[in-house]
Amino acid sequence: MLDVLVILLVTVLGFTVKKWINRDFSDYNAKILNWLWAYHLLFGVFYYLYIAYGPGGDALGYWRNARSYSFVELLALFELNGPGTYGMLLINYFPSNALGLGLLASSLIYTLLGYVGIAFFYALCVNNIKFNSKIGKYSLFPLLFFLPNFHFWSAGLGKDTICFMSIGLFVYSMQQPSKNLIKIAIAMGLTYLVRPHISLFLVAAFGIAFMLDGNLKVYQKALLSVLFLGAFIVLFDVFTSFIEVENLNAQTISKYSDGKAAALNVDSGSGVDISSYPYPLKVLTYLYRPLFFDINGILAVVASFENLILLLLSIKFIRLNPFKFFMKGSYLFKGCFIFFLIGTLTFSLILGNLGIMLREKNMFTPAFFFFCLWAYSYATEQQRQTKAMELA
Repeated sequence: MLDVLVILLVTVLGFTVKKWINRDFSDYNAKILNWLWAYHLLFGVFYYLYIAYGPGGDALGYWRNARSYSFVELLALFELNGPGTYGMLLINYFPSNALGLGLLASSLIYTLLGYVGIAFFYALCVNNIKFNSKIGKYSLFPLLFFLPNFHFWSAGLGKDTICFMSIGLFVYSMQQPSKNLIKIAIAMGLTYLVRPHISLFLVAAFGIAFMLDGNLKVYQKALLSVLFLGAFIVLFDVFTSFIEVENLNAQTISKYSDGKAAALNVDSGSGVDISSYPYPLKVLTYLYRPLFFDINGILAVVASFENLILLLLSIKFIRLNPFKFFMKGSYLFKGCFIFFLIGTLTFSLILGNLGIMLREKNMFTPAFFFFCLWAYSYATEQQRQTKAMELA
């Protein structure tokens, strides 16, 4: 009975998320967000069926294992082993163990959390993208928010959904950081529990972005430098412990990345041997594969179309002169760009499985969408201003 009530509550709450974030959404945006929730909910059900009646994977383990321990035992295991899997089990303890929810109800709670992340990024675009852009006849916003992989990897019970939601909350809150310190702390805390390196990436990206922002005064930059540097030092120590690397020199990094790539290059249909690839090709593989020459099933077909769209977006962005837009952009643009860059350069070193690449890349895809849409909008605004001056 409780499972049914939770499923109904999750369904209703999804339609009210937009009011938590922004009560002033236009009727059009409210309608789109309702459609996005219904669409996302379908992916949540599909993800549940995929793990319950398919290969299972980590999600099934998180649900079962959270039921196998008491909260005190999980705290002890977390203290012994650090963040990651046991952080995920701590988060999952409440729905799976304390409430005793079944797999479907537990999974749909995560579906709602993933949608919250999508709604935060949608609101970020509404607030900052002045001019919509098109590829052919199609407006990029909100079309990009309906790409299937964008929803699939943020709709299930797992670390990916927690990180996706937390990144959305963090970036949205950075529009007014002084007014959203609690939200920023929540986002950082959740990412630390399951993937501390993502916390490190966020701190590094937006710390650098603030330092490069021309609108900040000297004392503000000095204060932020101290805060971000302190957070970076703490998280960096946790990060090196998490990946079990003591000395981050070139040889150690190379050894670690080769080992991770080999471990992740499993004998599934999506394994790719990247060990012999030059680094630029590793980056391109991470960003734009699978493409049509990699197809080994229906999911690969869908992923190939999405990666083709990402490739077209990238080409258009590069043709607009990224350096110029980086210098002109706000700290939000700079932060999203640096966050995406750090994630891409890091994960392209170690991932050798196309399925895992799609899953991990999804944490950075919203930032990619945002800085592309902002750059296209800024270019349009500059063109209109130039024409207006010529006509004056």
